[in-house]
Amino acid sequence: MKRKLFAWVMVAVMASAGLAGCGSGEGETQNAEETAAVEETTVEDNEGLTVGMSCINLTDAGLAAIKEGADTAAEDLGMNLIWKACDGDLDKQIDIIRGFVQQGVDAIWIDSVDVDGIVSVVNEATEAGVTVLTAGSRVEGEDNYNLVYPDLVDAQFAAKAIGEYYKDETGTVGLVVGSAGNLVSEKRQEGFEKGIEGYSNLKLVTEQGMWDATTSMQKAEDMIRANDDLLHIHVIADGMSYGVYRAIQNSGKEITISSNDGEADALAYTESGEYLLENLVGNGRLGYWGMVIADRLSKGEEMAKDQYLPTYKVPGEKMKPVVEEAGLEKGEDGTQYQIVTVEEAKKIGSPEGYKEEFNEDFVPTK
Repeated sequence: MKRKLFAWVMVAVMASAGLAGCGSGEGETQNAEETAAVEETTVEDNEGLTVGMSCINLTDAGLAAIKEGADTAAEDLGMNLIWKACDGDLDKQIDIIRGFVQQGVDAIWIDSVDVDGIVSVVNEATEAGVTVLTAGSRVEGEDNYNLVYPDLVDAQFAAKAIGEYYKDETGTVGLVVGSAGNLVSEKRQEGFEKGIEGYSNLKLVTEQGMWDATTSMQKAEDMIRANDDLLHIHVIADGMSYGVYRAIQNSGKEITISSNDGEADALAYTESGEYLLENLVGNGRLGYWGMVIADRLSKGEEMAKDQYLPTYKVPGEKMKPVVEEAGLEKGEDGTQYQIVTVEEAKKIGSPEGYKEEFNEDFVPTK
């Protein structure tokens, strides 16, 4: 079967992203088995599009959800996925990307350790005639596609909502981000800082959760001990937020929390009032959408270099009136945000929801 050599590079964050650690325990064994499978299998041996998947890790809840969505799409579209994690090591990730190209896979997916650090290898791929997609944040390569969503805007909205919620109080707001060099993390941090700067009554403190729930819990514990006036902690990815939530519970203090991604557990916490706010990207939805884009490009469909995934704001019951009274439904540029209920968010982020959204009638950004 003749097929165009095609590489799919996806930078997520994951967010989870904030979103998934590689190289220990069960994940490490799985990666070793998958590596062996790649070494023994050539593209010509397989039917359908073969995609090599390079990610930061596969343990973070958000990255695991991206994998689940991509795996679902692969089953629906008749693709073959090969997953490899890089232990957060940029050099190892570059080697993985080059290895996939040399092995002749049709596509390569990358959850980038460092968006600046992968530019040269992205350019190597496109110069070799390989199609490259970078998702989550724009990568400034010479000829790659970008699969992007408004991280900065979403985080800015969250910050303003929290600022309005606590506008009559004085205290500290915590922010837990992913890692330095990850553009998803940096854009979400930039957006939150921009949004909260208009509230002089609130002091912002920031910690890096390194896309790991346990590390995030420890950082939140440090934050709580160091700031007696801590009112709220915003986490840029659901996978890290669960560790932060545990730290808040253990402290016994009345500290509120909000997060980003719209995973099922986080939406349940928002529905019960334990989280004030969620931003919905939907990591399973992200993984599925990216695979659909890859499939369409492999079949020669023309589309814009920048592909946009819409996101949604999901305020909990306590936050809804705050958002409405402050007029936060519109951005500074007059853009109308898509604000949905928890029930609507659950449907959008479910396999049934994104299968319907990205069916054969779906039109990519032109």
